[in-house]
Amino acid sequence: MKKKEKEHLKTDPFIRFFETAFAFIRSHRRWIVMGAAAVALVVLTLLLLLLLSNLSSSGENALYAEAFRVRNDGQMTVDQKISALQGMRFKRGISASGRLFLAALHYEKGELAKAEAVLNAMPASRMGLLNDEKHTLYARVLAAGGRIAEAEAVLNRLLTEKKTVMARELILLQLAKLQQQDKRDGEAAATLQRILAEHPNTPGAMEAQNLLSAIEGPAPTAP
Repeated sequence: MKKKEKEHLKTDPFIRFFETAFAFIRSHRRWIVMGAAAVALVVLTLLLLLLLSNLSSSGENALYAEAFRVRNDGQMTVDQKISALQGMRFKRGISASGRLFLAALHYEKGELAKAEAVLNAMPASRMGLLNDEKHTLYARVLAAGGRIAEAEAVLNRLLTEKKTVMARELILLQLAKLQQQDKRDGEAAATLQRILAEHPNTPGAMEAQNLLSAIEGPAPTAP
């Protein structure tokens, strides 16, 4: 190779970059290998966490499916369903519905103290809607035991909390029914009118209109 060509190669910035890079790799080989191993470890850890998360989610779904099957099994008695659900270990995801199924069965059977105990022992779920359903069921249990004021307080708390996921017209409907059950038709009518004003064109509004019509009764006919 001619002398000028050699000098050209030495001054070429790309050639100098690669020479410098290779020299750096040779002199820092140990640290580069350790760094690559650390990166690989992080990647493997993330993949393992993702796998465990998927397995946990799959387990939750299977547990929920079994609890749902038990809850709706027409061949089982209520006591058999309660016994089966009590034997399951529900978690805090979708499978937490199993605790609601268990409390609802006690409620339907008239075992209000047991239903209340199940709901009080139920930890907060990662799913906001299940937490809301827990509170609305708790309100029903309280109302069935004659504790109307406590039941209303539970529902009013749901209505004012920002983290509430359940449609508010459904909560208002339950509140109106409690007021009507307590023979406070005026308050019930006001709650139903609130649904019509704040949540029109919803299934809840249609039911509210029907309940309001029943409270108000037919319009008086002219003499």
